[in-house]
Amino acid sequence: MNVLFLALGGSRRNVIVAEAEEVIAAGGAVTVLVGKPAKWRNDRLPEGADMMEQRRLVRGYRPAAARLLVDRIPLFLMRFFLRGPLRGFGARLQSFYRRRIARPIHHRLLGLYQRNPAKARSAVHRDLLGRRSIDLVVVGDAESMVAASELRDVVVGAGARLAYTAAQERPPAGQVRG
Repeated sequence: MNVLFLALGGSRRNVIVAEAEEVIAAGGAVTVLVGKPAKWRNDRLPEGADMMEQRRLVRGYRPAAARLLVDRIPLFLMRFFLRGPLRGFGARLQSFYRRRIARPIHHRLLGLYQRNPAKARSAVHRDLLGRRSIDLVVVGDAESMVAASELRDVVVGAGARLAYTAAQERPPAGQVRG
């Protein structure tokens, strides 16, 4: 069984580590989605468990229009017009553009992406549920309840179940199949 633990608050680390050990001992795979990895410094996950930071999921998302307007078109124009003997100057100009113009624009837009729950849902769907076959999503602590409620449609649509412990044998009410 492949299990995703939502541990955004990190308040029940010892319980999540114990349940992850049980799942791995039973032959399953474990992924833990955390809010701040610094809280997990002293609590080590068992061998074979993956830890992912929620911010990194959303940070990797940039809309195609923003990439096209901020990155692709200006850099293409610089490469096209600054070739030949101007190649060295063009490389310095591209580096300057990425560092001083494109990166600050993306950082400002990143705040909008992170605050938008729809973007977080799409990032979780794309990176966690889309690339892996997750059977069970376990809500690990109180701070993860909000994220679980926002992700409920995505989780159920991917064929996984929501639970509050990995040992829960029957699905919660409203998610019974058959």
